[in-house]
Amino acid sequence: MIKRIRQFWRAIKAKLTVEDKVFIDKYLNDEEQKLFFAMRVYDQRHVLNVAYTAQKIIEQKQYENIDYNLLIRACLLHDIGRTAKDICLMDKVTSVLLGKFLPQKSKQWANRAEKLKLNKSKSFWQKRRYALYIYYNHARLGAEKLNELGFNDIAEIIRYHHDKVDCKVCSELQILCLADSLN
Repeated sequence: MIKRIRQFWRAIKAKLTVEDKVFIDKYLNDEEQKLFFAMRVYDQRHVLNVAYTAQKIIEQKQYENIDYNLLIRACLLHDIGRTAKDICLMDKVTSVLLGKFLPQKSKQWANRAEKLKLNKSKSFWQKRRYALYIYYNHARLGAEKLNELGFNDIAEIIRYHHDKVDCKVCSELQILCLADSLN
């Protein structure tokens, strides 16, 4: 729980530096940057931290056949399924807590939101269910966005970044999962 409190505090204080923006420009093209900047600033900060952690992991360990550029782009885009218009910080906090204390019920509510094809003009409680849907499905939703733009290589990595899959199949996915878990 202390980890979650620290995450919340970092989210409140999140900001991007000039160096971060240079890093983003170096790895993401214009279309990818639109997706990146559609996230809330705390998610932008998170994915940057994941990318920086991935760099450190590569420096410390021996990995063969790593596509470094692909890895960093995947790190920077892995949470694009969670955009600013879809989920706010309090929705995210609520989703995390419900997932921790009522995991089955929160997944049921999330699944129901998908079936109702909710949008942001619905009731207060429907919006919370929609936030749960985004929380649980952001990896798939982000991958779908990337596939639509033709970025299939990144899409296949981020689609599985929360799934229990054999990360040994793809070193980039393995590093992304590790870096994400450390942030």
